[in-house]
Amino acid sequence: MESVILPQVKYKCANLTDVDNYRAIAISNAETKILETVILQYVNDVENCDMYQFGFKKSHSTGLCTSAVKRTIDYYLKRGSYVFACFIDFRKAFDMVNYWKLFAQMLRDGTDLCSVKLLAFWYSHQTLCVYWQGYCSDKFCVSNGTKQGGVICLRGLSVH
Repeated sequence: MESVILPQVKYKCANLTDVDNYRAIAISNAETKILETVILQYVNDVENCDMYQFGFKKSHSTGLCTSAVKRTIDYYLKRGSYVFACFIDFRKAFDMVNYWKLFAQMLRDGTDLCSVKLLAFWYSHQTLCVYWQGYCSDKFCVSNGTKQGGVICLRGLSVH
């Protein structure tokens, strides 16, 4: 349940003192990867998600969504109509997830109680430290956010 955060520069030509120019990469230990691989035995592809969802879905990308938006805008502009759009910035979406709400939704969706309990214990007891230029910070607890880059997250799947 311990991970090490390695800050990675997003844009080397940008301001290296700007905290927003860094991506936090959490490195998990081998035991975590083994546990996630075992949990994957109880994971199925998400077939019942919204057909208009593009990101975080197996075999889908936001490139397809961008193309659809451009074609739609072009269609209406060529016919002399106005086009209004609203965009949402999800840059910090993984960091802001309240995992207790996520676990409650998993239970409402019929996810196995033991799987949810395991994940709830795991997430509520995880600790992190930051490794930077040869030094490691003190450990600290995390109260929200999901594991980016984990075996489960990379598969774009949902626990059932």
